[in-house]
Amino acid sequence: MLYANPSQLDDSDYNMGFTAATPLGTNTAVQGPTASHAPHASAPLLASSPELDPRPAAFGPLFLYKGALPDILFTTADNVSFYAHRQTLQQASTNAFAGLLTGTGQSLNVLESSVVLSIALHVVYALPCLHLSATLDTVEAAADALVKYGVPLQNFAAPNSALYHLVLVQAPYRPIDAYALAAHYGLETLAVAISAHLLAYDLSTITDELAAKMGSMYVKRLFDLHKLRHSALKNIAMRPPAMHRPNLACGTGEQRQLTQAWAFTAAQMAWNALPNPSTHMLQAAFERGGKDITCQECKVMLHRRIVEAMDEWSAVQRTI
Repeated sequence: MLYANPSQLDDSDYNMGFTAATPLGTNTAVQGPTASHAPHASAPLLASSPELDPRPAAFGPLFLYKGALPDILFTTADNVSFYAHRQTLQQASTNAFAGLLTGTGQSLNVLESSVVLSIALHVVYALPCLHLSATLDTVEAAADALVKYGVPLQNFAAPNSALYHLVLVQAPYRPIDAYALAAHYGLETLAVAISAHLLAYDLSTITDELAAKMGSMYVKRLFDLHKLRHSALKNIAMRPPAMHRPNLACGTGEQRQLTQAWAFTAAQMAWNALPNPSTHMLQAAFERGGKDITCQECKVMLHRRIVEAMDEWSAVQRTI
């Protein structure tokens, strides 16, 4: 019988740390990861291998959780075993883990792979799992499994939770897919956080299938965010620098050169329809537009307006 060392689980590398486990019914006093001693704990699923690490990994046969040792064993489709606690799973599930926990059996087979089940159990137990290096597809498979097993994802996707971090860490690389996953399961806080990675995304590339997965509400909110930011950028760009007091060297007529240079740059930005220019891009664009300005006072007014524009743009809403 094998048990998994979840810290070594990886989508592309199944070289896991295994150890032999004894048959059900073995009893042994152990030192677990969450308590120094468990002298009175029963251990129906403990291993007796002398090579076993005295600080066992999560879901190994010596996994001590809230003072209790494992009393149930899952075997995955790829024949890896995970030791868990019936009461913990029953409390997390609304359907007795898809009916698996309705009986009294201690050994259960599941259809999920070891990588998927490891993530699912980490989520239920609220254990950190970024070390699993899971792909977004694997995380989604784990989310699907949790739903099948009656675990309400909304209860396990708060900020700083295992599931929250597993999805959010993928947002810079697959933002629209991460957003679709969060939207599909109604994980509001997660969807909001991921939407910040979609400011430069071309929404015209969203397929019907992806839109259906997100749902109309989350699709609309994403489009509304882009529309809001485009409108805000237009309003910022269309306000030119103020004029300084006319003087002998630079009167009202001469100052129109600055206004025209600003307007030309604003028109270019509107034409290019940049969805998410950075503040530095704004600064560079307007500085290029005013490079031919020779009046020092005009340059001061230009710089002042650029700083204002950068501050205004940085304050525009960035999430749904």
